[in-house]
Amino acid sequence: MTRWTGTLLLALATGALLTGCTPDASEPTPTPTLSFSSDEDAFAAAEATYRAYVDALNEARADDAASPAPIDFLSGEALETELETARQLDALGLTVRGDTRIAAVTPVERTGNDTVTIEVCLDSADTMIYDTNGDDVTPPTRETRLRLTVDVTRIGDTLAIARSDRTSEEPC
Repeated sequence: MTRWTGTLLLALATGALLTGCTPDASEPTPTPTLSFSSDEDAFAAAEATYRAYVDALNEARADDAASPAPIDFLSGEALETELETARQLDALGLTVRGDTRIAAVTPVERTGNDTVTIEVCLDSADTMIYDTNGDDVTPPTRETRLRLTVDVTRIGDTLAIARSDRTSEEPC
């Protein structure tokens, strides 16, 4: 495998692990009340939204018809990144299987009543990348723990993940 191919697989795997692998767009799944009485309530709602997204992602990897779809929890930049990653994986004939786990969530910032930023430590040790032949093509040197900064924002009466970026080269 060339260095470029290995780098591309690693980049795609990272993208696939940060977002889902479902190519259809839809509205975010409703979450409970968006009027937060405290920062703690806002951070708890953001964490619950991200955990629901990861649960949907894991279910979709096991069953394409699972509902809600992972993209139901995404908007803006996070949705665009997800759709592009899905297109790239599909074009390369790659699929991601296995469960992603949340190892830790840390509150970062609350901006008014509309956006909450959290840091997530995502564990992808149980996920693998497979080609169309069913062969495991997971890069052997990939990092299995990623530190992400996630913005969860209000869209109407729901919360959605608007941005999810790797914040450090250092694993969490």
